[in-house]
Amino acid sequence: MLNRRLHRTIVGGITGIVLFSVIGAWLLVSLTSLFFAFVCICIIIALAIMLVRKMEKTDRQLESFFSAINNNDFNAHFTEKNDDKFLNKLFQEMNRIITQFENNHTELEERRFYYESIIRVLTHEIRNSITPIASLSADLIKYSDEYGKEGMIDGLQTINQQVQQLNTFLNAYHRLTHLPDPVKSKVKICTLFDKLNRLLNSEPGSENVRYISSENVEIPLDPNLITLALINLIRNALQATANNPQPEIKVEAEKGAACSFIQVTDNGDGIPQDRLDDIFTPFYSTKKEGSGIGLPLSRRIMQLHSGELTVNSEPGEKTVFSMTFPAHLQTSFS
Repeated sequence: MLNRRLHRTIVGGITGIVLFSVIGAWLLVSLTSLFFAFVCICIIIALAIMLVRKMEKTDRQLESFFSAINNNDFNAHFTEKNDDKFLNKLFQEMNRIITQFENNHTELEERRFYYESIIRVLTHEIRNSITPIASLSADLIKYSDEYGKEGMIDGLQTINQQVQQLNTFLNAYHRLTHLPDPVKSKVKICTLFDKLNRLLNSEPGSENVRYISSENVEIPLDPNLITLALINLIRNALQATANNPQPEIKVEAEKGAACSFIQVTDNGDGIPQDRLDDIFTPFYSTKKEGSGIGLPLSRRIMQLHSGELTVNSEPGEKTVFSMTFPAHLQTSFS
């Protein structure tokens, strides 16, 4: 029991009150005084029992709280007591801790899955690149006389190509994992959109991109990193709508009370529901010549801004990528 010392104090106090009450009543030697002493003793005992039971109930709830934390039970919830400020505040804090603990646990699981995916892809790609290099180099050494000069040159060129591919892959991984910390400033989104329009002006289909933002939309962000993320999203939209006879791409920004967001919407082929989670896995790509780095890089940039990059797609209708910036991070820049 968590409050044993307090319980002993209560029991000791009750015992002392009872003894003094009995002695006082006995000394007065009066039936009336004995009656009132008995009534007082009963009231004191009843109040003490109520108090002890209430404390035991609180103890049980505290034990349930610690048990939930130890067993990763995130369904535990403690009803707040409006008639008791202390317990109300205590249970509010307990519920907050469980919610925070659940969020941290979920984030750790997501990170574990993320890095496991990267390691799995790294292992696969490196093995695929090294295996032909090892095989071909062993043949060149073993059968050097049979290959001749031209054969040796062809073999070495093949090895060099494989090395270049592996180097490109590792550079992409390095870029993903070594992004700089954001240097934030309050940026007018319409100005950012003007810059994007100029940068992508030479891209095929760029005339189909519409930028929508009012003058008063300002978001604290790193303009260089967010520009990089938006270029990846817009290029994806351009590729998705390449075969659409009436392509439409919208890049729009809005600022709300809870959050600000930038959305990239296209009417391309869309993404099947079973692939929505895969597209953010590093080096996963549905395109033949895709690197699979653009979307993971964009999501990582949003995470560095304490924001989110999410996607919602209706195949054959539209796909929406949403960059969400929490409002509470904007107050320090106001």
